[in-house]
This record gives sequence, structure tokens and C-alpha cells, in this order.
Amino acid sequence: MSASNSKKYKSLTISEKKQLIEAVERGDKKTEVAKTFDIPLSTLSTILKDKNKIITASSSGGRKRNSKGEHPRLEECLVQWVRQCRGQNVPVSGLLLKEKAKSFAKELGIPFFSASDGWLTNFKKRNGIVFKKICGESSSVDDNVCSEWHRKLSTLLKNYEPRNVFNTDETALFFKCLPDKTFTFKEEKCHGGKHSKDRLTILLAVNMDGSEKLTPLLIGKAAKPRCFKGIRSFPITYRANKKAWMTTELFNEWLFSLNEDMKKQERKILLFLDNCTVHNNPPTLTNIELQFFPPNTTSKLQPLDQGIIKNFKTFYRQEVVKNVLECIESEQTPNISVLTAMIFVDKAWKKVAPSTILKCFKKSGFTIEIQETENDQLNIESIQWNSLPTQENVSFTDYVNVDEDVAVWGVLSDADILENTLSIDEDNEDDTSPLPLVTLKEASSALEKLRNFSLQSEVNVEVFDALFTIENTIEKIKLNSMKQKTITDFFKK
Repeated sequence: MSASNSKKYKSLTISEKKQLIEAVERGDKKTEVAKTFDIPLSTLSTILKDKNKIITASSSGGRKRNSKGEHPRLEECLVQWVRQCRGQNVPVSGLLLKEKAKSFAKELGIPFFSASDGWLTNFKKRNGIVFKKICGESSSVDDNVCSEWHRKLSTLLKNYEPRNVFNTDETALFFKCLPDKTFTFKEEKCHGGKHSKDRLTILLAVNMDGSEKLTPLLIGKAAKPRCFKGIRSFPITYRANKKAWMTTELFNEWLFSLNEDMKKQERKILLFLDNCTVHNNPPTLTNIELQFFPPNTTSKLQPLDQGIIKNFKTFYRQEVVKNVLECIESEQTPNISVLTAMIFVDKAWKKVAPSTILKCFKKSGFTIEIQETENDQLNIESIQWNSLPTQENVSFTDYVNVDEDVAVWGVLSDADILENTLSIDEDNEDDTSPLPLVTLKEASSALEKLRNFSLQSEVNVEVFDALFTIENTIEKIKLNSMKQKTITDFFKK
């Protein structure tokens, strides 16, 4: 087809993309929406896939268009760099920005790039960037700061029910660390050390009365590790970047998604968090009020740091220990993939009890009535630990705390920013294999074995309810598969 005859589609603004997303969510047919906005269905699918990013962009900086100028990758790198500078309270001038633009242009192989005053003005307009004077802040803190915070806390909480008060924080996880490697990993801070490829970052969030634990966000190094091949459903949320760190972009995406959830529930929440660099440039939020802890006080004031994260990691390490014992029994070598880690994280987070969460909020100074329980899960030990081969000088507590001081964010170099912008598709260092394909027949057979096992054991009725739910799911998948086969056969005729 000649260039003159090819179909040309218009470039959509962020506002138009948001309208498009809203139309689909209202139930409008995708073909009609694509026709209305004069775009192909493939473009519509891409826009829907990037829903959170688009909605975040529509709310930040007053930007009207999604135009990235003539060199979109260059501008994406610059925006990341500017956000990082602002998060560290580093002032950015127009001259400095132009020099950085030239540097990125050279690395990206863009010839004859001119960082003129006109380009700078347009870049700032496109990305909602305004140069402001940044005031410094002292990093020193003492007990007086904590006391003042506790006096302020009751005022902050008076307009919110306990169920609408949340705390969020990130923690690092050496997901592959086995019990016999505890001392090897213990001193690793992971600013690019030899074990950095075995580290994930996890964002956790809970509410004050322990009734709501939000789905964990897991951050890895590769967007599509080999173990994800053939996987269509995940128990928790997964994102990736070169360092497996939390970034401003990822945090803002998570924030906006939470804001949308609260908007649908017609709830307004108060979210407590630390003031680390990646939290300092949030998007506009309608249903979330952010409240930052004073600098350097989270070890005393943040509920997640009073035992919730440790309790979660205790359960995660128990899953690893059980996995090691199963491998020993079957004479296999333990090898935990990112996918396995996701399953373990999901199980561990579900096991954290509301009573544990309540106690940690109370310990942080949040006033809430709790009922004391005899079994304190903060002191839980691993029953399986003593079944392992002898671990000289290593306790289960050492194992749980192996990654407690590991970095979860850091300064990205220019090379890191470029690599994140260009691609992080598959992790070539991943030494795990994809899961073997399970057929519908095999799934049904396995379910039947589980049902027979349950009948022959002393179990609660809830177990049979769960098996019934799984059976219904298998039947639905089978029915959809049959429908798809019928449609495919029809078009073959």
C-alpha cells in the first residue's frame, strides 16, 4: 500500500485517552469506542493496558497533552532524572537540564539535537515542570519530635474511622536466600552488590483495625522472567526495573490505583508513610490524604516497623524452609523462582493476623481498643527449623532478619534511567524454568484426589467449600475453551 493510501490516525491527548478509558468502563463496545476516537483496536488495547499510567498523567502537573515532542524516549529519561533530583532536594536549573538533555541525546544516538531555549520551554510545558527554590531540611531528630508527633496524631485521626487509616512501607526480600546462606547474605546492603540479583522489593499496606491488607506490590529486575512463560494470572501485583527498586513512577502508579479503588468504594482514607525520596512527588489524589512521618522516626512511629513486616517475613521464611524440606525428601535441589516467591509472599501476607496489626498500631501511638490474645504471633518460631540439617550458629531469628537493612530505593545513574526506558523484557540471569503446562484433564484429576484426601481426613466444611469453588473455576475455563474452539472452527469453514 502506498503512503498516500495508508490510513492516518490522529494523536490522542491524555484527556481524550481518559475519556476513551471511561467509555469502555461504562460498557461501551470497544469497536464503537475505537471508531469514535478514530483509532485501531490495537491502539485501544494498548491504551487500556496503560490505564493507570494515563490516569496518573492526567492528574499530575496540569499537563494537557501526552505529547513527548520529537524524541519521546529522551523526554522520558529527563522526566525521571528531574523527579529523582527533586526527591533528593537537588535544585535543577534550565542550564543544567539542557546539559543533561544533550548527554541523554548522545547516549540515545540522536544526531544534531539542539537543547535550545525554545525546546526547554516546550519540554517544561509538555511535562508540567516548574523550577522552584528548594528549602533544605535538617536530618537530625530526637525523642522530642516523637512526643510532638504523638500529640499531633489524635488531631490527624479524628476525622477518620480506624478502617480508613492506613500505613504503607517498602521492604527488601532476599527471596532466594536459603537457611545455609544466611551469613553470606547478612552483610549485603544491595546497592549493586553480588546478591542484588537475588533481591526483590515489596510494598505492603495495612489499615489501622487490621481488617484490610492491601495486595502486595512486588518489584523485580525483569518485566518477563522466564518463569512467567505461560502464566496468565498472578496472586499479587508485579512490576520491574533494572535495580528492582521502588521508584517515583512505580509508587505514583500504585497510589493512583489505590485512589481509584477508594473512589469506587466512596471512601476517603488517611495514608501514613515515610518521607523517602520516591514518595516526595505524589500525583493529585481525590480520595487519599497523605501524612508523612517526621524524618528518621519510622523505627518508633511507623506501625509496619513495629513487627508487621517482621511477622510477614517470618511466615515467608517458613515457606522457604518447608520448600527446602520437601526438596530434601524428593532429592531435588531447592531453587526459588520469582513466581514461587510471589506465591510465598501471598501466603505469608495472608497469614499476618489482624491482632498483630492492631498491636503494632497501638505500639506506634495510635489509640485503638484491642483485645489481648494469648498467642502473640510476633514471637512465632518455625516448627520446621529443627528438622533441617544442622545450621551452625544460625538461629531462625537470624534467618528472618537477613534482609532487614537492605536498600529498597536508590539513586539511578544515567545508564540505569536509559536502560529502564529502553527495555527490561527478559531476565537472562534467571536460572529457573517455566512451569510445565497443566491440562484441564490433569487439573480435574488433581481436584478429585484433593477431594478424596479431604474425605479421608478430619477437615472443616470450609475445605469442601474451597474445593467446590475450584471445581466451578475449572468448569468455567473448560466452557470458555469449548466456546473458543467453536468460534475457531467456524472461521475455518
